[in-house]
Amino acid sequence: MGETTDITAIYERLGGRVTLDDFKAKIEEKVATMGGLCDEETAALLVAQELGADSPVIRIEDIKPGDNVSFACKVVSVSGVREFSREDGTTGMVANITVGDETGTLRISLWDELVDVVKRGEIEAGQHLQISGYARDGYGGGVEVSVGSKTGHLEVVEPVQEIEVTERWDLIADLHKSEYNTADVNVVGQVLHIGDVRTFVRKDKPGSTGRVGSITIGDATGKIRVVLWDDLVDFMAEGNLNAGDCIEITGGYTRENNYDGATEIQIGDHSGIKKTDKKVDYAENVTPLSDIGIDETCTVVGYVTGLEETKEITRNDGKVSKVLNIHISDETGNNRVRVALWGNHVDTALDIGDKIQIIDCYAKSGWGGGGVELSVGWKSSIRVIDD
Repeated sequence: MGETTDITAIYERLGGRVTLDDFKAKIEEKVATMGGLCDEETAALLVAQELGADSPVIRIEDIKPGDNVSFACKVVSVSGVREFSREDGTTGMVANITVGDETGTLRISLWDELVDVVKRGEIEAGQHLQISGYARDGYGGGVEVSVGSKTGHLEVVEPVQEIEVTERWDLIADLHKSEYNTADVNVVGQVLHIGDVRTFVRKDKPGSTGRVGSITIGDATGKIRVVLWDDLVDFMAEGNLNAGDCIEITGGYTRENNYDGATEIQIGDHSGIKKTDKKVDYAENVTPLSDIGIDETCTVVGYVTGLEETKEITRNDGKVSKVLNIHISDETGNNRVRVALWGNHVDTALDIGDKIQIIDCYAKSGWGGGGVELSVGWKSSIRVIDD
């Protein structure tokens, strides 16, 4: 049996995972890498093993935590590289990529030396990969595959057939359902509001600080708050992100806010967020001033018909807050509501007669039981409407 026949026979064990030309090119690369210490047939056996020869073809939907897996996929997105401290004091590195096939998408964690392929820009969206690694429970739920230089393998390949990735996109209305699987959120939304960034002292690392910020996004089915942590907060920087932009979130997860139990999307090191040309339709559900209920969050539109002086109030914890009370009326003039603006909302430039929209204000009983009063706080936004 000739040399070419031996290599062809080894190639056939791959079951069409890569093209024959790509297989031969990888053999030549293996021989060169080993400095001529192995012949072509031996190199072919090594390459075939790395590409999953004799292993059953696995689809992403079949991968379960606890499995050692080898599978073909296509790169959907690539995250940045993150450094972390190990318990022994050394520094490690990890990068995350999202890959997919016809059955869905999956997060891959690349560790230590394998991170270099991301640093060098060798992994890009649209490439095909053959990956070997260990499947485990993912960050925030779901499943991810961990690939280390000693415990796995990653190879860019030329497939015999293009992989068509089936991406799962969530509707915001579904994310609010308790029974919905929200361990790995992928959503496109329009930016409705950009909140403030806050610096805090970490409880798990005394003396170190972190940053947190939030934006509100919406689609045709509803809206939701998105919370960003640490370096991802830079995405909110003025000039980079504006109300009306559409963004794409991958690999987020949901949880209930401790403040009011509302569902939020959390964005961390394992998530991706970027501006997109994809468009979504969002229409704010405006509640008429005559229909506002007590103890509910609502969005209203009205004309400023009263402006009081800004006051300072000392809270029970000693902190001082600013509040500005205004009144708004509907177009008929028959319905008038008192509105309390708190914090930075006090500085909103308003004049009598301005038409304004207040998003996500909270309706409560007015002081002394006098009808409804709207509270505009940190979760609210307010804008003047130019007719």
